[in-house]
Amino acid sequence: MKEVSIHVGQRIRLYRKTKNLTIETFAGMIHKSKATVSKYENGDISIDIETLFTIAQALGVPVNQLIDYEEIGEEKGEKGEIIKHNLSKSKYYMYFYDGRRSRIARNVIEVQDGGEDSGVFSANMYASLEDLSNYYQCKLLYHGTMRKGDTFINFNFENQNNKVERMFMYAINSFNNGGRMEGLCCCLSTQPILPACFKFLMVSDILEETDDLKEKLKVSKEDIRLLKKMNMFVVSDHA
Repeated sequence: MKEVSIHVGQRIRLYRKTKNLTIETFAGMIHKSKATVSKYENGDISIDIETLFTIAQALGVPVNQLIDYEEIGEEKGEKGEIIKHNLSKSKYYMYFYDGRRSRIARNVIEVQDGGEDSGVFSANMYASLEDLSNYYQCKLLYHGTMRKGDTFINFNFENQNNKVERMFMYAINSFNNGGRMEGLCCCLSTQPILPACFKFLMVSDILEETDDLKEKLKVSKEDIRLLKKMNMFVVSDHA
C-alpha cells in the first residue's frame, strides 16, 4: 500500500521540520543520502523496520508516531456523492483569540480511536495553522493524550520541539450540545515566554471566522467579573 509509505514520509518530514533539521543534517544523522531521505519523505520507497526505528530515534519520537496511518472509508451522501471519512481517528478544530496578533488562531487536534475502555486516547495537536486543510504545515506540533469522562474532557500535550513546554486543556464535555465545547488552555506563551491561560472553542466542523466568533473567544466583561469574584479564571458551558 503506497498510501502507507506516503503517510510515514509525511510524518518524517513533519517531525524533521519541527526539529528545524535540514534534509542534509538529518541524512547524516541516520547515515543515508539526501536523495534517499527525500524519497522516504515523498513515499517513493518503503522503509525497512530497522531504518524506521533509527529515524524515530533520531527525531526523538516513539516509532508509533510515525506509523499512525489513517484508514479512509467511503460512503454515499444524500445527493449520491462519495464522502471520504477517517475510520481510525477523530478530528477537531480548536480556536482561540491571539491578542498579540489581533487574530483568531487555528489549530487541529487528531484523536486516535481505541481508548474507549480506559477513556484515554492518543492525540496530536497541529498548532498555529494558516490553512486548516493542510495541517501538516503547522508551526508547532504537540503530542499527548485525551482523557474523556461523562462530564469533563482534558488534553495533556508536550511540545515536540521543546520538551519543557506542556499544554493542558480542560473543558466541559459538551460535544453532544451542537458539537461545540468551550474550555481553558494553560501553556507557555511565546513573545514573551510566560505562563499563560486562555479560552478556547473546540468544534467538530470548521467555523466561519466572523466578528461574533472573535468576540466569543475574547475575555469578556463576565469573565472579568467572575475573575474578580472568585480570584480564578473560569469558563462555563455557554459555547
